[in-house]
Amino acid sequence: MIVGITTYKTAENVTHEEILLASKAFNKDYCSKCKGLVSRQFLKTEDGYMDIFVWESKEDVQKVQKTFMQDENAMKFARLTDPNSLTMKNYEVLENYDFSN
Repeated sequence: MIVGITTYKTAENVTHEEILLASKAFNKDYCSKCKGLVSRQFLKTEDGYMDIFVWESKEDVQKVQKTFMQDENAMKFARLTDPNSLTMKNYEVLENYDFSN
């Protein structure tokens, strides 16, 4: 499994409410159709936003990274973010501990 962490700020004049609505649409129209995407969490940080993606494999992440810019639904969300603030990092999961039960 791969955990992808993306941080960003909104583009100028984009409100918190607008990014929340856009995140829901991005989830429904794009993320839900990504092969190998297990989950996505959308978080508010001290100075912007963060997405935490869990992927089945490195290959799934690489495919999305290659095709993201060609997908209109992905770009609708991306246009609301400040590209200069964007960071993307992927990490391999070595162990997974679940304490929910």
